[in-house]
Amino acid sequence: MILKTELIDRVWKKVNIGKQGRKERLRRVDIEKIINTMLDEMAQCMIDGEDIRIDGFGKFLSRIRRGRVAFDSINKQKIRLPERRVIKFNISKSIDKFIRGEKNFERIEE
Repeated sequence: MILKTELIDRVWKKVNIGKQGRKERLRRVDIEKIINTMLDEMAQCMIDGEDIRIDGFGKFLSRIRRGRVAFDSINKQKIRLPERRVIKFNISKSIDKFIRGEKNFERIEE
């Protein structure tokens, strides 16, 4: 598992490869603001019920799960579950192929 701080460090290192001097390099604080803003906007879109599509990565889909009757095994009785909104993630086909090993992932080192 990768934590958000590790993600920020990785992005900071990749963005600043080959850049020298304080004015050319982005600060970690700036990268952190960008990532936090992106995650906040994605969360707000999901709260509003909007779908998010990021080409080459995947789709976050907001769906309504119908209400249903379930069985509570502890109390031995039927219970009614109300309808609710759920978020589904569909990974992009290109990343799925890399994960399954059907395609070799070419990493470009600068």
